[in-house]
Amino acid sequence: MARKAALSQNHIRRSVGDHIFNTCNIVLFILIAIVILFPFFNVFAISLTSNVEYMREPYIIWPKEPTLEAYEYIFSTSLIPRSYALTILITVAATALSTLVTSMLAYGLCRGDLHGQKFFMIYLLITMFFSGGLIPNYMNITKTLGWSNNLLALIVPNSVSVFNFIIVRSFFRQLPPSLEESARIDGASEWTILFRIIYPLSIPTLATVAMFVAVGTWNSWFSAMLYMRDEKLYPLQLIVRNFVVHEARPADMQNMEGLRDAAGNRIFLNETGLKMACAVATVLPMVIIYPFIQKYFEKGMTIGAVKG
Repeated sequence: MARKAALSQNHIRRSVGDHIFNTCNIVLFILIAIVILFPFFNVFAISLTSNVEYMREPYIIWPKEPTLEAYEYIFSTSLIPRSYALTILITVAATALSTLVTSMLAYGLCRGDLHGQKFFMIYLLITMFFSGGLIPNYMNITKTLGWSNNLLALIVPNSVSVFNFIIVRSFFRQLPPSLEESARIDGASEWTILFRIIYPLSIPTLATVAMFVAVGTWNSWFSAMLYMRDEKLYPLQLIVRNFVVHEARPADMQNMEGLRDAAGNRIFLNETGLKMACAVATVLPMVIIYPFIQKYFEKGMTIGAVKG
């Protein structure tokens, strides 16, 4: 009895210690989350702050009189809606093309009977660690392909990611060969096997790859800065980057000084609030989309990491 009582006391003691440890962990990570999220919250708060209040008190937690005038202005111009539509078009096209090409390449190179498979794998891995360089890449796209000031320069060159290829290939190699064998016995072609059998089983992995490509394409501004000359073809990220970093106000925003209200009084917009509103509008689509595919993202990463 005494031994059981001692064991019970030790168990209670350990349970209390575990409870304290877990509580400390929760508090610590809540504080870390607050520190991480506060800059984003501050950006959103500034975007809702009027010019008068911001000039009076630039460091605020939340504006006393929130206003949507910054958002109303940026979406009243043709610039932001046009760049939004352009960025959505580029992101959707690049994501669909990259996911399709990468998965088809992975399906072909996961076959054990493919002659030269080792050579192609080494060739792809070399390109993962060594690139041709910025200048050759620029000359190839602008001179050889002639895609200067062409949206294809933002969609096609990054169609194949070796990292994504490895993830998809690792998953394909885990599928039982009996699936393909039974389909071939029934007379299915390679295209039928890929699109009717392999792809439906690969939704988590393909969603993971699509998320990688979509986020990377949506946030990309460097390629547009290199290849686009017409501001009407600028994606959203390049416009916001030039506006926030270099104070280069887009042409459609040059008429801010002439803004008047219904009574004819001049409206003074908070220019810092405009920048923050552009930043919020830029990240909002990814923030909205991510929760819906998070379950596929986590499952796809786990499946692709099982074996190489």
